[in-house]
Amino acid sequence: MNTISRRGVLAAAAGSYAGLALGATAGRRSSPSQVNSDDPAHWARAVDEGIAYFSERCQDQLPLVIDLENAIKSGDLKAAKRAYVESRPPYEEIETLAASFEDTDRDIDARPYAFDEGESSPDFRGFHRIEVLLYADGDTEAALPYATTLVESIRTLARQLGERDRFSAAGQFGGMLALTTEVAAKKISSEEETWSDQSLLIFRSNWAGVYSQYRPFAPLVQTASSTRAEAVESAYAAASDLVEPHFGPGSAAGTPYSKVGISERRAMGDASMRLRDAIADAAQSLGIEA
Repeated sequence: MNTISRRGVLAAAAGSYAGLALGATAGRRSSPSQVNSDDPAHWARAVDEGIAYFSERCQDQLPLVIDLENAIKSGDLKAAKRAYVESRPPYEEIETLAASFEDTDRDIDARPYAFDEGESSPDFRGFHRIEVLLYADGDTEAALPYATTLVESIRTLARQLGERDRFSAAGQFGGMLALTTEVAAKKISSEEETWSDQSLLIFRSNWAGVYSQYRPFAPLVQTASSTRAEAVESAYAAASDLVEPHFGPGSAAGTPYSKVGISERRAMGDASMRLRDAIADAAQSLGIEA
């Protein structure tokens, strides 16, 4: 059975862009093949800091998916939907580095188009399978086995985040470029949370995850080019400012995406592209070929 690696396609696109910006080989992508790249110590420390943050977020994720499993097991559809939304943010940050654990990412977060058989594929599982079953079908009984396997997938992810040789400076920046590209090129079209209507939650968490991996490199970029460092900060703040008014305290849920107008959606897409451009320039300042 064939599967389509959306991470691979988008990382390749981001790699092509970065290659033009950095004078590198077009089409280069972030993947496990780039690890163990003899990063200098100051880059390696920044990578370590970024991975440590995602390891913490993965520990935050585990009880949330266990809560989701328990809510689904209870048969209370309303509670299950609420637990689904609350469980989404941590992985949508960690997704920044999905190219370093593609099989696990597929099990956690792939959408139906990634499989030849679509929703009928036995390999379609994880958050989006649960989303369909809860929001489109209202079937907690059918969702339960997928919630159980999702918990195991998050445990697998926790182990993989501890495998340092999966990660490198080029991989971190490649992931940042790929995800900011994906938000603008695909997720803004509402491909992301079609059934739960919570795409804004995804944009917000994706941008936060990207920035979390840039932040350890920020002092190095500031030293190399204060102008480019300030551009990243400004682009991230501008993107965040577009979504923050849609969220209130006490819940991960934001405004339903169906209520967001076309011009506002376009502004969010443009903001993600500006963030991507600024990160590519920051990588160039450091001589990192993402």
